[in-house]
Amino acid sequence: MTVLTILCGGRNDLSNLFYSSSLNNSSNTSTSEEISSNNNTIFNMNWNNLALNLLHYNTSDMCNMSYVVGSNNIKQTILINRTCRCILFDQIFNSNQQLKQFNRLIRPLLYGKIYYYPSNIHYDNLIKQINQTFESLDELIKLFRYIQLTIQSTYQIFLIICNLSLNSLDICQQQLNSYTISISLYTIFTEFIACIERNRFIPMISELNLIEHGQNSSLTDTFLAGIVFLNNISNNDSLPKHIQCKIRMTLDNVDNSFQTEDR
Repeated sequence: MTVLTILCGGRNDLSNLFYSSSLNNSSNTSTSEEISSNNNTIFNMNWNNLALNLLHYNTSDMCNMSYVVGSNNIKQTILINRTCRCILFDQIFNSNQQLKQFNRLIRPLLYGKIYYYPSNIHYDNLIKQINQTFESLDELIKLFRYIQLTIQSTYQIFLIICNLSLNSLDICQQQLNSYTISISLYTIFTEFIACIERNRFIPMISELNLIEHGQNSSLTDTFLAGIVFLNNISNNDSLPKHIQCKIRMTLDNVDNSFQTEDR
């Protein structure tokens, strides 16, 4: 069944941009299984189906993501709540040999918190300014979703033309295919950006507390780094021109970690 057949005669929503096989009961099948059966390469992925599967969930829908930690016979499963759209990306990466290694690197960057110590009025204000970089992603996401809706509106106009002009099927199909791809790519890119944690920084009560929380959170990719400010200042002092700090990261995320973790 061609894309044109579906487009010129169905509901005028984003779901009609994809093959009808994605709209039956198999839509609940994990995307990872669909991709694995398709030679497990990036180039064979059905990006239209991926976009549709992402939109199957609302932006606020939450799902459980499981981590198995430990070794040998001592193992436990930790469940983490994340948005269903982000977990879908994780399934896709893990189902693809070319992306699985990339997924190990990208998870802490997406979900990881940054702990800092000490917390006082000066350092808190500094951290607040830094965090605005991540908060600004909200505006970028809104922009991409607006562009996505604009392309979809144009698609709907061509959809009406398709229904009226049966003599221009080839031209109609080319245009609709073009808009289908554009909407799919915008959807995938936008929802991937939306997985980035925006409220990044968490104050800690001590450096030891930072280390302990970092070690535990790293098991579920919710720890990116720790910042320990070395300038001994209080709320009554002024912020120095040069701020000294040390960065702590997990061993797997740095090439040489002798400076970032105590032995």
